Amino acid sequence: MLSADIVRAESARYTTSLLCIPGLWSAPLVWRDFAGYLAHRGWESHLLDVRAVDGGIATRAAAVAAHAAALSAPPVLIGHDVGGVVALAAAARAPAAAVVLLAPLVPGSSDARALAMRRASFLPLLLGRPVAPPTDAAAALLCGELAPSIRHAVVSSLAADHARAVRDVVRPRIALWRVAGAPALVVAGDHDPLLSTGTAARLARAVGAHLHVVVGGHWLLAGPAWQPCVGLVHRWLVQRLGEPLLERYAEATAERDEDAEP
Repeated sequence: MLSADIVRAESARYTTSLLCIPGLWSAPLVWRDFAGYLAHRGWESHLLDVRAVDGGIATRAAAVAAHAAALSAPPVLIGHDVGGVVALAAAARAPAAAVVLLAPLVPGSSDARALAMRRASFLPLLLGRPVAPPTDAAAALLCGELAPSIRHAVVSSLAADHARAVRDVVRPRIALWRVAGAPALVVAGDHDPLLSTGTAARLARAVGAHLHVVVGGHWLLAGPAWQPCVGLVHRWLVQRLGEPLLERYAEATAERDEDAEP
């Protein structure tokens, strides 16, 4: 079952919120610094935990879409790693204000298969059992860029993930829908071991998104590049959505004040 840890805005400026979707094996805490930066600038973030959703990417996307549909306004969907694909699929099911993909892991790509198809994964995948997170060399590939203290926290938070989700990463069975009616952004690290800039460019064209390449690796939300990355995302959202969102927030505040008058 989908759960959400809500990080409230320090001083709310926008009527919409951000739904932050982690990648394979990842816990919501990987978004903490990212969400804290955005909270200081007026955004409310919902840090989603999709690992307990019983199913693959499509099932997770349906759960995210249901969470989005229950909000007062269409949210911004932000996904990291496989969470980016979940965000795309969710945007095809429920209205979204915008979609942001951080270092997305493209299903069926050679890098995605190398990460998912480890020797230790074969039997769990065959039997449909939870697949343990990477260890040793694979863990270094996934988290090697992180500073030791952050790496320890991230690796310690990784947990076994559903076999169907891992299978969806291995085989490109999930359509990469174009985002309709909302702006979309793909942010890629220039030395991401799991996403080449060429693959990122092809993905951005396929889904109708703007591509921005930053100096960094795969962990754009927690690694050395997280502050430039979150600043980029904030500016992009404000440029694309800021004025109407601020206007709607001012209107909502005025209506609330009127209702509160005796």
